[in-house]
Amino acid sequence: MNNKFFLYFFIIVLIGCNNKKEISFETLKISTEKEVNKPLVVINVPKAIKKSKVSETINKTIKDKIISLLIFDDEVVVDNIDDAISSLNDEFLSVKEKLPGDATRWEATINGKVIYETDKIITIDLETYEFTGGAHGYESSILLNFDVVKGELIQNEELFSSKEEFYNIAESTFRLQEKIPANVPINDTGFMFEEEVFTLPNNIGYTKKGLKLLYNTYEVGSYADGQIEVLLPYAEINKMLVVKGEKQE
Repeated sequence: MNNKFFLYFFIIVLIGCNNKKEISFETLKISTEKEVNKPLVVINVPKAIKKSKVSETINKTIKDKIISLLIFDDEVVVDNIDDAISSLNDEFLSVKEKLPGDATRWEATINGKVIYETDKIITIDLETYEFTGGAHGYESSILLNFDVVKGELIQNEELFSSKEEFYNIAESTFRLQEKIPANVPINDTGFMFEEEVFTLPNNIGYTKKGLKLLYNTYEVGSYADGQIEVLLPYAEINKMLVVKGEKQE
């Protein structure tokens, strides 16, 4: 009887281990630092190495984001990072030929890291910097949420079980943080929301402390405003989320 019990227990544990959603990462590193007369491209991003649907989705999504950041000409179509870098090189040389006095080297830096991971959700943050001439470069962040179970990229509208309720608490928190009274238009202190209506940002992601709302530079403010982040603790918003967040140390 005892032997049967332990055998049953062992089988249950084994099944549980096999079903556990584990994703392993290494770092994809690319650099053109030593190449002469070409843009400086530096890429350090997570690469999922365990074969699974979510790993394939993560790697393809990150690859596509990198390509979109490197392609200077919207009419150019490529499907790999090396060709995207070559396209950027061609654009740089073309501009340099037309404007020989402008020898400033273009730059594209993309650094990524996993900022949140459970057996249900993985969130990756891509920090980017682009400089293609002008007075200054442009920094931005891209937050990507992946459904580990389904193996899919989660769109922002799929995050919420009660979007209207979440929208209201997000606006209230934004106004409180930015010192905008509740009884005045959202742009009263200088923001640039379209039609004076608060909107959620393009980038929303799970973090260890709460759900982050991230407005990139120019999204709702000026260059001087830079990025604007709003952090909503899970204790306040979990009832509005499809997948509940977990505060992590």
